[in-house]
Amino acid sequence: MGWFGGSSPSKVSSVTEVPRSENPMYLEDLPPKFEDNETVPLKKAPQPTYTNVLSTIKMSDFAPSKMVMIPCFREAMLTGFQAMGVLGVVTFLIHKNTSRAFNWSMGGFFLGNIVGWEQCRSIRRKSFQTMEKARQVNQEKNAKKLKGLDTGNGVEEWEKLQGKK
Repeated sequence: MGWFGGSSPSKVSSVTEVPRSENPMYLEDLPPKFEDNETVPLKKAPQPTYTNVLSTIKMSDFAPSKMVMIPCFREAMLTGFQAMGVLGVVTFLIHKNTSRAFNWSMGGFFLGNIVGWEQCRSIRRKSFQTMEKARQVNQEKNAKKLKGLDTGNGVEEWEKLQGKK
């Protein structure tokens, strides 16, 4: 029985080599794609200005599908919504004033976003630092191993580990 329910065994085609041409073509034999004219001056890019930068911004840049790709965006929004809900409900229950509760909830939303964003960025920064330290320690460890292998004793140990002796 075959892999996908067939009753007969699968047939395997034989592998054949691609025939080589008599005259192989090398890179130096091909014509260049671009001309090497050094007399043509290179155009300098214009200096960026605020109007140039603002003209490149589109509304599609603020689509939710692109926003969630930003690291820490989700965590910041969740923290902001939680703070908005808590402050809005507590303020409304205490003062029974919807406009005041709305104002406090908006303040809580923005404050929660900032706190969530900074907290997430701090955690990411620490994890990147830890990863960098681990990479450096690993490189130093490998350098010590290679330094130890330079001596005759280390080469013999390496060959023994590889099963050559």
